Amino acid sequence: MSADELVLDLAPARSKQALHRLLAQGLGFPDYYGMNWDAFGDCVRDDDQSCLPRHLVLEGMASLEQSLPHEARMLQQLLRELQQERPGLRVTIRA
Repeated sequence: MSADELVLDLAPARSKQALHRLLAQGLGFPDYYGMNWDAFGDCVRDDDQSCLPRHLVLEGMASLEQSLPHEARMLQQLLRELQQERPGLRVTIRA
């Protein structure tokens, strides 16, 4: 983990691809990132493939839930699982 806190604004994401691009850029995923939830899970679990902070703040979740409800649920589920695996990780979700 390289940073103490990272704030990502999810509100601009209006497609699954845009959301994955935003996450990939913010979390420092490699260029070959597969832009899907399996690849997301792999990247966030591998310190060589991401720059996961100790505190991840996701803003604009209400907007994401409206425009991409399935993707919002998947992201939240994967982050809950990750928090269980990494007790030092804190995720804050803001509307």
